Amino acid sequence: MKFLGLTICLAIIVGAAVTVGIHLFLDINSLVFVLGGATGFLVMKNEPEKHITNFGEGAVYFGWLGTLIGLIAITGNRFSIWGDVDKMGPALAVAMLTILYGYSLKLITIALATD
Repeated sequence: MKFLGLTICLAIIVGAAVTVGIHLFLDINSLVFVLGGATGFLVMKNEPEKHITNFGEGAVYFGWLGTLIGLIAITGNRFSIWGDVDKMGPALAVAMLTILYGYSLKLITIALATD
């Protein structure tokens, strides 16, 4: 039943992404940030019996951290976009992708983890 539930959840997420435009949901830097942070988190916790759970927790933490870093970069005018409405929208979207990636990975780890 876990995998059926996971399939339904992921289908809803993918369906929404396809409806809006799947290309808007793909950013390799955001994905690498979340995957790398989640891996570092599970290594840091050093609990082999809870690797999957710790990976999911790390993905959520680094999803939020990635968004904060993205927002700081935008508001700090790192990319010279502050005030430029045409550039800020896409930059905010990319900044928020890490949250989506983090929680999506968390859903997957919930299904994979043993109870």
